[in-house]
Amino acid sequence: MECVMKKYLLLLAVVFIVLAFAVSCKSPPPPAAPAVTVSPPPPPPPPQAPEAPAVEISPPVLAVNLTPQPFSPDGDGVDDSLTVRISVNSRANIKSWRIEIREPGDFLFSEWSGDGTPPQTFTWDGLSSSGELVQSATDYQFTLEVTTVQNISATAKGTIQVDVLVRREANGVLRVIVPSIMFAANKGNSSNLPSETMLANDRILRRIAEVLNRYPTYQVMVEGHANPTTPPATQARAVEEIGNSTLLGLRPLSEERAKYVADYLINLGVAGSRLTPVGIGGIQPVAAFTDWDNWWKNRRVEFILVK
Repeated sequence: MECVMKKYLLLLAVVFIVLAFAVSCKSPPPPAAPAVTVSPPPPPPPPQAPEAPAVEISPPVLAVNLTPQPFSPDGDGVDDSLTVRISVNSRANIKSWRIEIREPGDFLFSEWSGDGTPPQTFTWDGLSSSGELVQSATDYQFTLEVTTVQNISATAKGTIQVDVLVRREANGVLRVIVPSIMFAANKGNSSNLPSETMLANDRILRRIAEVLNRYPTYQVMVEGHANPTTPPATQARAVEEIGNSTLLGLRPLSEERAKYVADYLINLGVAGSRLTPVGIGGIQPVAAFTDWDNWWKNRRVEFILVK
């Protein structure tokens, strides 16, 4: 029995030693993880302002109405003023406007401009910016330009028709000046001109025939005028007026043209006994020799009505 107890005690000692050794070899516990600081979420962004609607960038829509057409600013109280009506349709604000009127040859005759929207209605007396009256039976071109605040522009173009103007002079004489009848170069007629030119001539002469027949008691001198192309007071000018064996001369040429116009009017119903054609040549120019832009006004036919 004593032997059994010794074995039992020995076994307990061995178990105790094994447990002690196991405890001493155990790994130390890992260090504690550092504490994590949790930040609060950022505040929500402020609400965005609604986007502005897109600005209209299309050009304005323009319309121009002219009355009467043709108009006749000759002081007789009938159709003396041209009324211009302007319509501007635009979603954008208008910054500026400009109107130009140009005479034959594309030369500036009169102009107006301003800030903002153009006037809806205005009248024109037929005078240029320098006070010159429009030419009888002549077409003038107009252009309206309108610009928005975004610098988007639109234009409207058209034709202003001037009627045959009858001007009453101080001595009671009636005068009609027409620079728009076209003739063939160095010819006394309108042969071989383009069909559009012939139609324009016919329209003008028909209107002149109507005007002359409104004054049946008046005799009519049909004067042909030419544009001199050589300096005044020179021998070359004298030759140009009279002509020579190789040059027709401005006076004979202008007389042929006056006769051509008189015959045309007779065919339109004007009594031939009332008409006297005369060739004036280039001795009575209305535009100075140095005023090249207005030379076309010297090539004209005048009708002088005398009781």
